[in-house]
Amino acid sequence: MNRGSLNYNSHLSKSAVDLTHKTRPLISAGTNEHVGVWRVKNSNFNSMSHSASTSPTLSRGPRSSDLGQTLSYPPYRGCNVLHQPQKKLTAAGSKQALVARSLSMSVIDGSSQEPKRGRGERGEPALVELEEEGDPFMAVFSPRDVPLIRQFGKQGSGRADLTLPSGIHATPQRQLFIVDCGNARVQVTDPRGNVLQQVTSTTSDGSARRCRNYFDIAVNAKGLIALSCAAERALLVFSRHGRLLQTFGGSGSGTAKDELEAPRGVTVTRLDEFLVADIRKGTLIALKLDPKTGSRLERTVVTGFHRPYLVASCLSSGMIAVSERGNETGRVPCIKVLEPGWNTVRVLGVCAGMGPVLACPWGICIDTDGNVLVADWGEQHRVLVYPAQGMGRPLVTHGLSSPRGLTLLPEGQLAVSDSMHHCIKIYQYKVTHD
Repeated sequence: MNRGSLNYNSHLSKSAVDLTHKTRPLISAGTNEHVGVWRVKNSNFNSMSHSASTSPTLSRGPRSSDLGQTLSYPPYRGCNVLHQPQKKLTAAGSKQALVARSLSMSVIDGSSQEPKRGRGERGEPALVELEEEGDPFMAVFSPRDVPLIRQFGKQGSGRADLTLPSGIHATPQRQLFIVDCGNARVQVTDPRGNVLQQVTSTTSDGSARRCRNYFDIAVNAKGLIALSCAAERALLVFSRHGRLLQTFGGSGSGTAKDELEAPRGVTVTRLDEFLVADIRKGTLIALKLDPKTGSRLERTVVTGFHRPYLVASCLSSGMIAVSERGNETGRVPCIKVLEPGWNTVRVLGVCAGMGPVLACPWGICIDTDGNVLVADWGEQHRVLVYPAQGMGRPLVTHGLSSPRGLTLLPEGQLAVSDSMHHCIKIYQYKVTHD
């Protein structure tokens, strides 16, 4: 054998880059306006070495003379890293101020100088079955499909029926809020499917609205219900009793320029704010609302995303996961994981060397350990998990058809809205110890 023709250099995949260098909080205290400026110079790390670099340095200041500070990161072997700006804006009235920049990767932003791979060159099946002996993640997660505990719902328009369920949200009180898209309503159930409440929206003449294409849902600690509507390009806010309080965005001619244009995913942050992904603007919008009237008290905008679709948050750690949609021009779908300061620390689903490559990500959620779960529509419709450390792997590979929403219940249970089967499925994805 001609050993001279083999390349024995080890390489890290693009998605293996660890961007976990943390910064201090990016927002100063204030009621309606956030002040301060962070700037990071773009750097190209195409030239890699084995030497360790100095610790990252970052300067802060609200004046223009303070801009342009350099943030350095250690080089990584076998990968290219590009610091792509991800701006953060805060609106108070008509004022918007630049606050922060975050990090991204060249493979997502299309700036990698390597040739683009075609869909058939991802090589996912050869790597997703790999497991390491002694991996602590395997102590609580099974390498096989996690067991299905129960399912409920069937196609129809009756009280306990579901038609094309979409977004799903679980409260700490173990209530499930389910977007019943085909019936233009929200079903509130317990984990066994017993209906507790139904939420619908009415028109000005009192008749129920139909064909609104409700998309995703979230409920905050005060009981406010946020429901995104793709058809009307709006976010509807209801009281805990199901009364419509506010509408943000909308397709009407009177819509403000700073309002939502195409809201999709919605979740609740650790600060009890609603976080909305706007696929058209390429932004995440955090809304702090009055608990009684639902009116907007504060609005924070984070820019720099490519077609953000669904979003999830961990209430204990503050970590956020955002899915981005790919396109035909070379952008690949991925999941970006952000720390509470809005900096991107991980990018998932772009390289088979670190787990399954995403084809079409839908529902996402993130648990208290930082593990990210994703419903992906590829050759198989399945649920994947990307642990905080180690390789991603499939969790559910059979029995799903167009799973649109994921949420986590206590005792390590995972609820999946199985859209084309018109039901909700509950899996025991994590072993708990009393």
